[in-house]
Amino acid sequence: MEDHPEIHLPSPSYWPIILAFGMTLLAIGVVSSIFISIVGIVILLVAIVGWTWENRAAEQEDVHE
Repeated sequence: MEDHPEIHLPSPSYWPIILAFGMTLLAIGVVSSIFISIVGIVILLVAIVGWTWENRAAEQEDVHE
């Protein structure tokens, strides 16, 4: 029998939803108000940083196992 490699799937995360929310606020803000755009940019950046840190922490855990 063939030895199949294990498929690696990332762990579930809420960061993509938060990222999409930030992008939505940014798009709404472009049409309506600069304040909403700024809030959207802040949420977008926080989501990108949070998702990146989460992935790096998971990679470090995999290396140590």
